[in-house]
This record gives sequence, structure tokens and C-alpha cells, in this order.
Amino acid sequence: MLHQRLTSLRPRLRFRWPLPSPARWLSSADSPYRVLFFGADDFSCGVFRELYKERQDLIDSVTVVTPPDQRVGRRNRELHRPRLRLLAEELGVEAVALPPTGLKGWQPPDPFLQPSPRNLLLTASFGHMIPSTLLSLFDSTCALNVHPSLLPRWRGAAPLQWSILSGDVEAGRSGVTVQELSAGRFDRGRLLGSEGVPDLPPDADYHDLERRLSTVGGRLLVSVLRGGSTPLDQCKEGVTLARKLGRHDVSVDFSAMTALEAVRLQRAIGHQHPLWTRFSGSVLQMEVAPTSASLDTGSLSLVDGCLVIGCRSGAVQLIRVKREGGKWVDACAWWNGTGRVPGFAFA
Repeated sequence: MLHQRLTSLRPRLRFRWPLPSPARWLSSADSPYRVLFFGADDFSCGVFRELYKERQDLIDSVTVVTPPDQRVGRRNRELHRPRLRLLAEELGVEAVALPPTGLKGWQPPDPFLQPSPRNLLLTASFGHMIPSTLLSLFDSTCALNVHPSLLPRWRGAAPLQWSILSGDVEAGRSGVTVQELSAGRFDRGRLLGSEGVPDLPPDADYHDLERRLSTVGGRLLVSVLRGGSTPLDQCKEGVTLARKLGRHDVSVDFSAMTALEAVRLQRAIGHQHPLWTRFSGSVLQMEVAPTSASLDTGSLSLVDGCLVIGCRSGAVQLIRVKREGGKWVDACAWWNGTGRVPGFAFA
């Protein structure tokens, strides 16, 4: 179970806070950078906005590279365009969409085909490995990544989600890191800077964390480019992995999961994969929120006008629910109708 794996991680917590005042390693005073920026989602947009503010003297030119458009939704009827590309087009920045084959065999625009200390390769939440053939065109200190955790904690694809699931956000142990890109390995590069963000609200969800860390990460990147730092190897202790999360991770067993774990799951991944359980043999998707009410484990009842279910410890409020093939409806309205028909129960 997901909550059991999270519990097993707690004794091994280690955190790296902002690095010491660094030595200068890059100078942009005489030669503004040409930037090749790889990204896709809102986190990369936040980082890019902070970098774009420095275009007057730090940046000479920028080319944004994103994954290709994707068909999503029922029967692939909707065309999803990466948000970073939309932002680049809004700002009048050159934007390149990768072919369906991705980076395999792809060549960057002309200015980046020859190594130059003016050329920068930057990534933020791009989600794809940068091949060694492309990295070879850049000096190691000119190929950087902005990662939304305090490395080496939460290496991998889903650091924001795991920061919430593990309780790092509530404990004030979130942060962001600028690292060198390493060939063939995610999040193993030397560190150029890191900054803790201890003042997030304890109930921050994925989007709250994404917005705050992207801004902090963008400013940290600019600081590294302007002032620089001495690259430091990552600590060998305190390494945790932030594997990608999917639908199987949001299956809720109220007899095994505490209310706190259920609420963290909602905040971390509910925006992407709705929590679900089985009710009378069929799948019931749901949105949950914390409550001070108390019920026996697995009990479902209206309490002060709210639909509440008891967990292994504590209880959660059901905000809205969705039956298979149905639409999202208010949880209380559902309970007053289909939900409380005799014979219905959590399976």
C-alpha cells in the first residue's frame, strides 16, 4: 500500500538547505546567453517567467522546446498543447515542438550546433531524458535543471506529489534545487544551488506548491547564472525516489488509511487522478477534505450537513462523488438519493 511505503520512509529523512555563499563560475556581464529552454507544464512556465524578466542583459535570445501536442480525453477528441509553448507564443518567443519521436535524432537550432560558453541548455519539468549527444554540445556548467525538491530527496518524476504525501510541506521542508544535467540519469547532477521554502501553508495542494516553487526556482536559477556557485556533489545519504504516480495509487481503503493520509493524497494527486473506492461492488470516485468529525472506521453518515466517512484514524468529508459512467455530483445529494438505498455498502 502507498501509505505503508510512505511510513517506511520517515526514519530516513535528510534535508539540504541553501548552499553556502558560492564562488563565481559564470559571468554574463560581457556576453549575454543564448538559451535553449526545455519544459512543458506550469512549473516550467513559472521558472521561465522569472528567467524572461532578465532578458535585457542576461539573455540574448531564447528558444523554447516542448513535447509534441497530444490527443487527450474521451476518444482522443481534445488536442493538448504544452502550456510552456502557449506562454512562449504569448510572449513572442521562438517555440519548437519536438516530433512524435521525441529527442531521438533531433538537432537543435543552428546557434546551438557548435559549443560556445554563451550557450545554455536549461530544463524545468521537461519529463524526458536529454541525450548525451545533445549534452555534448554544452559545457557541464551550461546544462542545468531546476528541480522542485531539495536534492537528493525526491529524485524522479513526481517530487511535488511526494513532498505532500510524505508530510514535507506540513513540516516546512519543501524546496528547490538547481543542478547540472547528467547523461543517462535523472537528478544525479552536481548541485549549483538550493533554497528551502519553509513557510508554505500546511494545507498547500499540488498547485499551491507548484506555483511557489516555480517562482523560487526561477529566481534561484537567475541568481546562479548571475553570481554562480561552486558545483557540489550530491550527498549519498538521504536519497529518496519520487516515482510517477498513477490511478492505482489513489485507491482508498478507509479501513487501512488514516484521514491525514487520505487528505494528503487528495492534495497531492487528486487534481490528476481522482481518489476512488468501491461502493457496492462498483467504482466510486470522490473528492475529500479534512473534518473534525469522528466516526467509526468505514461508517458513512451526515454530520452537521456534511457527508463524513470514518477512516482507520480520524474521518474525512466527502465533497463530491462520481459513479461509473456518471457525472460529478454533490456528495450529500448523492447520499440522499442513490447512496443510502438499502444494500449499498463499501466493498
